[in-house]
Amino acid sequence: MRLYDKNGYINQEEILETPDVFIFEIGPRGTGKSYGILKYILEQDLKFILLRRSQTEMNTIKNNITNPFKSVLQEFPETVIQCDSIAENIGVFQRTDGEEEPRNVGYLAALSTFKNVRGMDFSDVEIIFYDEFIPEKHARPIKEEYDVFLNMYETINRNRELQGKKPVKLVCAANSNDIANPIFIGLEIVERIGRMMNRKIESWSDPVRALSVYMFMKSPISEQKAETALYQLTAGSSFQDMALRNMFDLDESAISSRELKEYKPLARIGELVLYQHKSRDEFYIRCGKSGTVPDVYSTSDMDSRRFIKKYGYIFIAYLRDMVRFETSTSRILFERYFA
Repeated sequence: MRLYDKNGYINQEEILETPDVFIFEIGPRGTGKSYGILKYILEQDLKFILLRRSQTEMNTIKNNITNPFKSVLQEFPETVIQCDSIAENIGVFQRTDGEEEPRNVGYLAALSTFKNVRGMDFSDVEIIFYDEFIPEKHARPIKEEYDVFLNMYETINRNRELQGKKPVKLVCAANSNDIANPIFIGLEIVERIGRMMNRKIESWSDPVRALSVYMFMKSPISEQKAETALYQLTAGSSFQDMALRNMFDLDESAISSRELKEYKPLARIGELVLYQHKSRDEFYIRCGKSGTVPDVYSTSDMDSRRFIKKYGYIFIAYLRDMVRFETSTSRILFERYFA
């Protein structure tokens, strides 16, 4: 697969036409993530839902001045896309081609809306585009965000596969703001993405789960943008790593490999496993699913609280420099659970 087109932008046509149902794209700014997905939707005339994380984010584009299709429509001179409200928390996109009558082609909603939405009929939707699905670190959390995400997909997809129809394709795109975001934690792919980044692997798929992840780290457009004023100003900064190189901010301190035979497993939460040394007052944290662990927790809010209450003493040990981590992503996950 060619990840970039002849102009250096992300090759969305090839990516979106793979058989994977759940596609996650993490890429630098201005490389064609959102633009290419919206263009593909218009070219294929797909009925869609454009999803943003919060109602505030949705409201910023629920009008015709900040319409997300504005720049894309330059390539469709006879097409007009307008956005109107059909409810306080749901928008509708209408498309007009030439002299044709306007027709409804898509919806606009916030993920947070699906905490309360049940029973709405989205049987006409063919693709969900969840834009900016990774929150910035200062963003307000959504309670049980991963469960809300799954319920959103269930509400839209419903039983169409039982009726012999294709499942709704879900495409999620974002910048590399936070590797330990609620969706990656819930899917238990944080460590996998950390390995992709460290090894400069740009794509990975799990056919069994119909899941694929793209980490665009070799974008020709980013190389060109590095010579522009803003990125010369911020050369060598974490902002440039995120915006151009698509690098999550990973702390490499307290990272070291340990012999597992010297430790006994204590508990697992999601993909994170906690070990205690058999003779020393020391703990080891790594990601993995193999082996027997006596105490297992899910990543739900309730299970996370139970886990924190029982193993809070290990965080105290961490503050005393008595904890080591196999990878930087295992450290980030550990800190996220106890933050």
